[in-house]
Amino acid sequence: MARSANDVIRRGPLAGPARPARPARFATMAVAMAMAMMAACSDSTASSAATTVAPVPIGHPPLLVDQIGVAVSALEAELGGPQQYFEVNATPTLVNVFVATSNATQAVAYVFAAGKLAAPSPALAASGPTFAQRDIDFDPTRVLAGVVRQLPDSSPLLFSVVGRPVGGVENSVTVGSSQGAEFKVYLRADGAILGTDQLLGAGQS
Repeated sequence: MARSANDVIRRGPLAGPARPARPARFATMAVAMAMAMMAACSDSTASSAATTVAPVPIGHPPLLVDQIGVAVSALEAELGGPQQYFEVNATPTLVNVFVATSNATQAVAYVFAAGKLAAPSPALAASGPTFAQRDIDFDPTRVLAGVVRQLPDSSPLLFSVVGRPVGGVENSVTVGSSQGAEFKVYLRADGAILGTDQLLGAGQS
């Protein structure tokens, strides 16, 4: 692949606070967010967790969440079997897959775009919880529906699935606006909003 890892990973794992806390990883891959997020949002959003939202039509999500399963299946077919992952994330144009290697001490990044899996980037040091494809259980028609409905003026930037220290996965989406703040929104598999964390944004000091 002609481009470096930082060239092809348009929206890599994010720096900033995480909830629940987990070991930092992929520091060399982190990409600074140029866009900012909604001006006001707080953990009070968690009260909306029980709200039922209409699904996002298949093929029309703002991020390629419906391609995550396709990307992971393509990668496992390429590598010859199940893998362990640090993170899988989706942008509006591609899916990034971070495979745990060398006893989960290194990550190899793959990019899936336009239905094709690109050659891997060089392995980088990494640490943290891992997960398998079977742990990815979100509904691609609903996981972003709450954010789309409740934050209509925001721009979803990155949907991430990461491992949790206690097992399983954590789903989150980072959304942005021109208001000078950035937030990571934590989601249930059905799209219910569990809470938020504010991230350092372009308009903040």
